[in-house]
Amino acid sequence: MTQELLLRQISQDRALASQVLFPHRHTQATPRFHITIFDLWCCADKFVSIEAFREGAKTTLSEEVVLTEALFGNFNYALVFGETYSKACQRIESIKHELLNNRHIHALFGNKRAKIWNENKIVLANGVCIEAHGWEEEIRGYKHLSHRPDRAYLDDIENKERVRDSETVTSNWKKLHLELLPALDKDLGKLRLTGTPLADDCMIRRAAASERWVHSKFPICDRDIDDPECVAAWPERYPMSWVKDTRDHYSEEGMLAEFNQEYMLIPTGAQGKAFSAEHITRVAVEPRGFIPRVVIMDPARTADIKKSDQSGYIVAGRRGNKMYIFESGAKYWQPDELITSAFDLSIRNNDAEVVIEKNSLDGWLLQPFRTRMLTTGISLKLRAINAPQDRDKTQFIMGLEPFFKAGEIIFVGSHPDLEAQIINFPSGKRDALNALAYLPRVFSGEPIYGDFTDANIINQSKLSRESILILACNTAGNETTACLCSLTGSHLRVLADWISPLIPSEAIPSIAMYIKALYPTRPVKAWIPADVYDQQGRNPLVGALKMEKWRPERGEYSSAARGTLSSMLRTEVRGFRLLTVDSSCHHTMSALAYGYRYEIKSGGERATEPERNSERTLIEGLESLSFMLTKPYASDSIATNSTNASGVPYLSALPGR
Repeated sequence: MTQELLLRQISQDRALASQVLFPHRHTQATPRFHITIFDLWCCADKFVSIEAFREGAKTTLSEEVVLTEALFGNFNYALVFGETYSKACQRIESIKHELLNNRHIHALFGNKRAKIWNENKIVLANGVCIEAHGWEEEIRGYKHLSHRPDRAYLDDIENKERVRDSETVTSNWKKLHLELLPALDKDLGKLRLTGTPLADDCMIRRAAASERWVHSKFPICDRDIDDPECVAAWPERYPMSWVKDTRDHYSEEGMLAEFNQEYMLIPTGAQGKAFSAEHITRVAVEPRGFIPRVVIMDPARTADIKKSDQSGYIVAGRRGNKMYIFESGAKYWQPDELITSAFDLSIRNNDAEVVIEKNSLDGWLLQPFRTRMLTTGISLKLRAINAPQDRDKTQFIMGLEPFFKAGEIIFVGSHPDLEAQIINFPSGKRDALNALAYLPRVFSGEPIYGDFTDANIINQSKLSRESILILACNTAGNETTACLCSLTGSHLRVLADWISPLIPSEAIPSIAMYIKALYPTRPVKAWIPADVYDQQGRNPLVGALKMEKWRPERGEYSSAARGTLSSMLRTEVRGFRLLTVDSSCHHTMSALAYGYRYEIKSGGERATEPERNSERTLIEGLESLSFMLTKPYASDSIATNSTNASGVPYLSALPGR
């Protein structure tokens, strides 16, 4: 092939020119998007913007195109702008190096070096001038001999400072239109802009949105990275295995947003980040005292590791206006693993309530939970809730923003996965973060006994000889609850508690076995609310207690007894509160601290009735007993076994009483 024919071919095909003139700069096979970039550079359009991933060789290709055009004399005067003057001069230095050392250029074009060979300006032997400037400089009065600039190349001119807000971006966009464009040749001028978006609003994104500009973007792969059909843009240099590993590395370090910005061209800079590292409050050890815990789970709809989301979970507790996160994570759980993990998390956290999102999974989720409880006899406080219908998942998670900014969400210990999802949001996975977003809903409501404090909790309480054992029982639906208490003078102590998913006829025998084994010589008096006592013909609780030789006493109605524990929780006599709870009674402590509560409606008003749950059933049994103890004859009624015609209790010596 003659030299003239080769020059004609590489003049018509600049991708071929790059292979012929600069083979040492292309050690890997040329990807398809590089050919597109060459075509964009050489097209007739006046305004072209090229958006490519970090290390995608956009600057290298641009240098080659500028030098090739200069060698062919396709322009007279080119301006090269960089973020700073020194970075712009690096482009000139690279071009000068090729002119001096590239034997292919020497063979086809000869020695193009001329007299002007400065740091920021060169003039080739054919009279073509290339000049470098920093974008911070004033752009006015550029001329080379009689020529105004007919090429302008803007290479990554933006930085974090220049995209800090839309006003700053607008200032630079105006500079391009009011200074650079008037400086170019009116008829021959062409402008090429290359870069990576640093924010939602930046110059390259404004160029992409303009009808005047021809714009193309080239991310490192063509779709979601976890999609099995995803293809890398440059597989020889950046195969999908490298892309996934790098994505995971950035994600683990809490910089998934930065990865998406640099490689996927998804800008999430300072203008778009919802949360930042300074919003996360951490403590090394959990606070002293009792904090009731809740397990919140967001199950995945499928268990396909390649395609599905993970099942996210957190273990959280509330004290006052502070919400503490004790455990968190996201797993690819199969259905049976999800059920097992829910039980394990609950047991490990003092029989914590499990709150689970049930959308479209009602039967799939709830039936296996009930079956496991019936099979094992292990009670699991389960609350199924629906995802919000009035907003999407992103808006739902954004509801956490005021709590984070106020420092009211506190992480106890290390939570790398959850913290990474928070910092990366709105990019990347958000499974554990979505579980966290349920915190305001789960901890909404007004506790009935805000008086309950650590002063009401005791450790390993011992019975004195004068102590009387009382069993406060209750039932609602298919569950049975009980509190074993000791009454010593005016002091009432909860020694043990039960919340069972079984009906009374099945739950009471196991409760009785425990009490008789622990206190074999102590008599026990059983009390139940009047609501249940009056329905003994239909309610099996009375019959179940009688089967254990416990004749139940009729307590007060639940609605009338509500709130009667407050004075006992606050009042202290001889160094102890009148109502105390053994530290092993997690059901009672959780109910008093938070679980027994009034629901707050959407309009902000308080519901007239407490929220219906296991804690309400448990405490209503205790309240009906407490109410009876506050009556003048209460202490006698515990020891008596009959009443006279006027209803006054007394101790009868008659057999069978």
